[in-house]
Amino acid sequence: MCEIKEINKRYIDYATYNIWANNRLITDLTLLNDKLLYKEFVGSFPTICATVKHIWYAETIWLSRLKGDGNGAEAVTSFSGDNKALFSQWQATSKNFKEFTETVDLEKEIQFESKGDNFSIPSREIIQTVFNHGSFHRGQVVMMLRQLDVAKIQQTDYIEWVREKARGNI
Repeated sequence: MCEIKEINKRYIDYATYNIWANNRLITDLTLLNDKLLYKEFVGSFPTICATVKHIWYAETIWLSRLKGDGNGAEAVTSFSGDNKALFSQWQATSKNFKEFTETVDLEKEIQFESKGDNFSIPSREIIQTVFNHGSFHRGQVVMMLRQLDVAKIQQTDYIEWVREKARGNI
């Protein structure tokens, strides 16, 4: 039983890290002229804003699937607010994801259909994939910021979160 609680704690820590990293990136993005968030780049997504929406979209649909609420993508696909509202919605979703992670049975199999195929994956694997996915795309946003000559960008790496946590800064 103790081993299961330790495993759950690790996933909760990863959810906490995800919020921390998202918030750091959001802090940096709010310092920019909004027009820069729509400058086009060659990459997975054409703009910083599109990349952020994609991260939010992934968190949203997977949280909905984990909860058994369908894919829940409408909040993201119909979003028409400004950047401040976008960041706020993304932060709320990340917080809800963490709260869900605190109570979920990590071994519960989640069934879903994608592109005509049916899948069954344990909750823990979906949760880990979503947080890894966010890290990947936050890295892409950092590369876009560097191309915009933004020099001051906060670290969002997991190891930096571990360091800050050990120092008592978070």
